[in-house]
Amino acid sequence: MKKDNKLAWFLVPIGVAVNFIFGTLVLMLRLPIYLDCAGTIIVAALCGTWPGVIVGLVSNILNAITDPGTLLYAPLNMAFAVLAAYLSKKGVFKKFVPTLISSLGFAFIGGVIGALITWARFGFDFGSGTTSVVVLPLYAATGLPKFICQIIGEFLCDLLDKVITVVVCYFILKAFPTRFLSKLPLGDIYISDEAKALEE
Repeated sequence: MKKDNKLAWFLVPIGVAVNFIFGTLVLMLRLPIYLDCAGTIIVAALCGTWPGVIVGLVSNILNAITDPGTLLYAPLNMAFAVLAAYLSKKGVFKKFVPTLISSLGFAFIGGVIGALITWARFGFDFGSGTTSVVVLPLYAATGLPKFICQIIGEFLCDLLDKVITVVVCYFILKAFPTRFLSKLPLGDIYISDEAKALEE
């Protein structure tokens, strides 16, 4: 079946909405995680790099309306899209265990690279964001250098966040109907061999 690029781009605002809803829910519950890139990963997994990148960029631009500092983290959300599209093409999100393992890559981007941005943003000192509830006690308990605590704390928080995120994405990708998947650029990856045989 011919791919419908218009449908792929139609998913962009839906991906942005998913990021916003999940991110807002986490803020309301005051959890030390984010869950604000699920929409980015899903759209990139189904539609490719550029639609996913746009979801990530627009999501951060909208968040910057109330918190301008979040715009600094836009490259992370865009990088999530690049990684998600690559992993999708490799079939990683088709199986549960590889999906779980993929969280390490996303956590490196969000936790380690994100920690560097936070460190620079707050004048080479601890940030005051979500992960501070982990970073500050870690510093108090271990006495490790602040920079090391920032890296470790953010990576641990981000790993938890990305494990939850990729698991959510895995089940969402499995829930899409074959007819819908067949119209998307990378949708065929998620159509079972049995379903493909029936279509033929």
